[in-house]
Amino acid sequence: MQVSVKSLSMIVIGLVSTSLLSGCLGNRNWQYPPASPGTYLNEKAASPVTAKAIVLPLEDLRGDLVKEEYWKATIPLVPYGDTKYQRPEKAEKPEQVDVVHFHPSHDFSKAIAAELANAGIFSSVMFAEDDRQHPADVAFRGRLRSTDWKRRLYTYLLGPVGVVFWMLGLPMSETTTGLEMDLRLTPVNDPGKVLWSMTMDFEGKRFDGPYYGLEAAVESYPQAIQEALRPAMADLVNLANQDPQRLTPR
Repeated sequence: MQVSVKSLSMIVIGLVSTSLLSGCLGNRNWQYPPASPGTYLNEKAASPVTAKAIVLPLEDLRGDLVKEEYWKATIPLVPYGDTKYQRPEKAEKPEQVDVVHFHPSHDFSKAIAAELANAGIFSSVMFAEDDRQHPADVAFRGRLRSTDWKRRLYTYLLGPVGVVFWMLGLPMSETTTGLEMDLRLTPVNDPGKVLWSMTMDFEGKRFDGPYYGLEAAVESYPQAIQEALRPAMADLVNLANQDPQRLTPR
């Protein structure tokens, strides 16, 4: 049976990667707040608005693009190979470093509810599957537009031989995680009446290698949602302090 150069190269890189990465990947499950810094945002309202709020699951508007081209990095004189997932949690048989376990439309909404509760903006805040699950006056609704996961594998123009540079401490790959979403506040019984809204986005980049960075890759999304929420929370706290009627049904 003949084995192509491409297949052989991928086998070499795969074996080296597996041996180097074993035990380095850490926890791949969702956690919030993110392990670093390990705290919620520090925005605090002076006193809560007299309204009960719920946060509903985000409407998922993401695409389904899957691009898996790590194999290009096995070709000498080609500097890198890319992988991109628009829905990284649904990737089929991804490489170990591309595995993330989360449910964005729900986990992000739960993170929003946790930050709102921590900030003390409303008399109560709860995540709800629908607007009938808990008694409430206002509801946060949103649309999730992007959670793009992009990872670029470097072999330094040397194909399979380039893995030597990983062992010497040079970056093995660069991971970029993006988040785009919008959030709006409405009376719970009038979704078309917008009391407050904001569009949020965040992009994070990090290099990793066999000895560093891999265990933190899964934290990219908790960090992304927290950073994306930072201006929103500041604006909501300011409204709660200066113009609380803006955040209640009128």
